[in-house]
Amino acid sequence: MRYQRASRDIIAEAFDGESIVLDLSCGKYFSFSDSGNSLWEALSQGADTDSISAACAKAPWGSALGGFVEDLVANKLLMQAEGPGIELSPELAARLMAAVEAPAVSVFDDMADLFLADPIHDVEEEAGWPVKKAEA
Repeated sequence: MRYQRASRDIIAEAFDGESIVLDLSCGKYFSFSDSGNSLWEALSQGADTDSISAACAKAPWGSALGGFVEDLVANKLLMQAEGPGIELSPELAARLMAAVEAPAVSVFDDMADLFLADPIHDVEEEAGWPVKKAEA
């Protein structure tokens, strides 16, 4: 089985090994624990869940993989994809085996109003983005 991003509104960027995922449809953004970052990378690239499970089997948090995937699906970041998954890269498998923290998802919505603002029409003309117009 493999997964893919749930929609085109799910964008992600990695900064020094830490992934930040933004859902443009609702303005929430997400971050992960160390194992979660590697799992997000593997899952969002379409890695086969059997190869991911094998890499995580000896990790103290290995049994938490299913719950992490359920969290990603529940938050509408991933969905099941058709066809076979790709093999997990040796480098990514090594990072998963070295991770010490259980996979976890942190959800933030403190900037949702800015992410959802139309940068042309919803901002103060003099100040520009990210200063929203006052409600009339």
